[in-house]
Amino acid sequence: MNIISPPDHLLTLDEFVALPEDKSRHYELQEGVLTGAPRPSGWHQRMALSMVVALDDALPPEWEAIFSTAVVVEEQWPPTVRAPDVVIASVSAIDEGRPLLFPSDVVGVIEVSEPGSRMLDAVCKRDEYAVAGIPLYWIVDVGPPVTLVDHRLSGAEYREAWRGGGTYTSSELVAVRIGLDSLGLCARGAAT
Repeated sequence: MNIISPPDHLLTLDEFVALPEDKSRHYELQEGVLTGAPRPSGWHQRMALSMVVALDDALPPEWEAIFSTAVVVEEQWPPTVRAPDVVIASVSAIDEGRPLLFPSDVVGVIEVSEPGSRMLDAVCKRDEYAVAGIPLYWIVDVGPPVTLVDHRLSGAEYREAWRGGGTYTSSELVAVRIGLDSLGLCARGAAT
């Protein structure tokens, strides 16, 4: 297993992309500083997969929900790169196979939030995604109970469009109905 040694300087986007693979951590770049958190648990990943499955049939053909994709939220020096749990991106950008996506490639991001990431997801990432101009940001909190907060871009800030548990229904930007209580229980069949 390769473990990345912390660099002694702020990283560029090219240096971030060139980092060796390290399956022990989940890496992001915050203002050029390499940050690493433990890899998400299998259950966390299953919740993210449930979101992808729920979105699969709901998205128009030019958009797709995917995992493990890094998004540059600030390209100017020092850069910031986030790796949301789920990214809703243009199929054409995904098909190009680039190692990084940019806000112009993305219509939405979803973070599965749990102890250790709640403040980062609710404050820091929310502000970064809004400033980057990403139209949709959902935070799915593992709870219990499982809840979802739907943020919609309004100017350079997000407005909260919906918050709650049970069943989430939307027809704006993404038309979808998701049974939140069943997320993570079964990757297939989580959408209602």
